[in-house]
Amino acid sequence: MNNEKQLEKFDVLLIEENPTHATLIIDQWNTVNTAKKSNVTHVRSVTDALDSLKTNTFSVLVLDLDSSETPAIESLSQILKASPATPVIALATTDEDALSTEVIQKGAQDYLIKAELTGPILYRTVRHAIERKKQLISLTLHNENLQAFAQAASHDLKAPLGNIKTISQIVLEEAGTSLEYPVLEMLRSLPVIANRLKKLIDDLLRFSLLGHKSLQLDHISLRSSIKIACEFLEEQIRNQGATIKIGPLDDVDADAALMTTVFQNLIGNACKYVKDVSPVICINTKTEGRFVVTMVQDNGIGIPEKEQQRIFEPLKRAVNASDYEGTGLGLSMVKRIIEAHQGQVWVESEPGEGSTFFFTIPQANSYTAS
Repeated sequence: MNNEKQLEKFDVLLIEENPTHATLIIDQWNTVNTAKKSNVTHVRSVTDALDSLKTNTFSVLVLDLDSSETPAIESLSQILKASPATPVIALATTDEDALSTEVIQKGAQDYLIKAELTGPILYRTVRHAIERKKQLISLTLHNENLQAFAQAASHDLKAPLGNIKTISQIVLEEAGTSLEYPVLEMLRSLPVIANRLKKLIDDLLRFSLLGHKSLQLDHISLRSSIKIACEFLEEQIRNQGATIKIGPLDDVDADAALMTTVFQNLIGNACKYVKDVSPVICINTKTEGRFVVTMVQDNGIGIPEKEQQRIFEPLKRAVNASDYEGTGLGLSMVKRIIEAHQGQVWVESEPGEGSTFFFTIPQANSYTAS
């Protein structure tokens, strides 16, 4: 660090309400940057910082979270909205786990305690924050390109399937009565095959996009997610005479849309994989440690023990499920969603005795920074 040639030039925007604290921070910075290669611009408020960002570009922004002008998270949100490409380092007087976790989740690259601040620590943190931001921007761009490719591929693959379905229907209408039985049956199967392929493409697209969706965590009612899922499955539930029994449910901090997808897949499977009975699905929760455990129990065909792990892998289905329609992606989506919430999913089942699917979601305010 004593070799001035090794120091990079950084333009730092420091938002610090207290002039004394600002002077101490700048002094610490200057103990490392003795060549004055880096410039520190000090402003006392977020408002002043926003004005400065309109006309200047900074390598990094150091944000005092103790400002009396604006709450910490609101300050961070305003800064990121005004300059989303600028890495942000949060400064605080005290070490608060909840606050540090939240600011990182909201987009800051690091969190430092003023009393522990030294020139070398600040310099290393600035360098690492800039590098992390570059990697994040690169990864975001890469994911956006993948998402665009997946959507384009999905569209291009589904177009010929629509043509196959339409042409087969026209042939059946025009020449159906003159065709021999085996040929007629093959023609009739084409729309069914096309529909299955279309569903597989749709499921593959949804599965590929799950990794690019950031969690929108809210305090939600699982009962509400189940209700919406059942609305999506209304025709299937009605046609099969399914009964949904909902017991006591705990609220959780989760992504409401993704939790609806979880229940849609689990309830849909419970309705589908039955034999000679009307589906009965029981849903309830219990609390274990810092987790809420949700249980979805059915009276279906059950799953052999050796299949109970592989059914959560993409495109894998239990051997006794081969006679039922499905793409083998539903439970993979469930697993990916639950793991994104820092939870786990598993099943307990016996062939012919039904299955109980379990998944865990951390309780409110129990998330850890990833």
